[in-house]
Amino acid sequence: MQDCGLLIHPEENCGLQPISLEYIEAISHPELKMCPSGDIKGQWIVPCLSCSDNRTCDWREITWQPHNCQHGVLTKPQLQQCLGGRKILFIGDSTNRGIMYYLIERLNETLQEWQKVHGTKLYPNVNGGKTLVSYSYYPQFWISPSLRPTFEKALEHLLQRSRPLENTGQTVLVVGGVQWLNSNHLQIIHKVLKRENLLNILVIIKTLGIGFHLPVDGVHFLTQSEVQNVWKENMIILDAAKSYGYEVVDTFTITMGRYKEFLQGSCGCHFHEVVKSKLSQEFHFIKMKRSKNHTVGKYFSNQSKLQQDFVTNLQSPYHVRGPINQVCSEILLSRMCASKRTVRAP
Repeated sequence: MQDCGLLIHPEENCGLQPISLEYIEAISHPELKMCPSGDIKGQWIVPCLSCSDNRTCDWREITWQPHNCQHGVLTKPQLQQCLGGRKILFIGDSTNRGIMYYLIERLNETLQEWQKVHGTKLYPNVNGGKTLVSYSYYPQFWISPSLRPTFEKALEHLLQRSRPLENTGQTVLVVGGVQWLNSNHLQIIHKVLKRENLLNILVIIKTLGIGFHLPVDGVHFLTQSEVQNVWKENMIILDAAKSYGYEVVDTFTITMGRYKEFLQGSCGCHFHEVVKSKLSQEFHFIKMKRSKNHTVGKYFSNQSKLQQDFVTNLQSPYHVRGPINQVCSEILLSRMCASKRTVRAP
């Protein structure tokens, strides 16, 4: 649940802990209910010969397991149907951008185009042209504060570029970043959507994550107590999001136990990277196979079908890799495609 090298909850266990066969059987039950939200607490489960020696663990088989429920994973046809006719708007930093590119690759089977977008960009060729994806980078930290566009202006600009927009769940707004987001931004989202007559769209908040946790020259560094304060802010964001009726994906809880697995970057805040594909050699998604005592896929409920979706076309020029980003992205997709949506009152 958390790494011993960076304790968020000192009163709780850290590192590898044994679980019972009864628990494994319980989470492997095919009738395990679907998770009602994207912030259900959970833990990473990995098969090991001994919890005292992590070298005996098969880290290729690690999976995220929410407590007493599962997040469904859709096959590509199910995902294409769910997202057909919808417009999906992303606003946030590169962690949000990584999820967006995962969504595009998942939906199209390929990722033909990739760049480190630091402005606003539309992707019309998704799902055979049936799904519009747009993205706006925020915050533009390299611009001086006096000239930097505010969050309100950046959101307004993204909405205008993506129009026409339906005031229904056919429009999806995904907001999030590693550490810039706070509850005030959610108030701004509500104000802008009310002004634009878009209060009934689906809003999904990707919460904060562990980042800036390693001392790197020239990069802001957070101490353990400061990271604990980020967790407290994350809880405030979750409460505020629910008060507005927004969906959430709690990325902080997911990154707590594997914060050391960030991929290359000067800030140590990325849990994904986009690479040029080299057929199956670069195919680094979590393995989709089952064993007798450990089911990789109680989180991934349709894993064999998911694997088939990806491997049918390995000629994609780019590939989004990183198992933590994958888990966060699949939870996001499951919340987009949950059958029941509550319409918010104006």
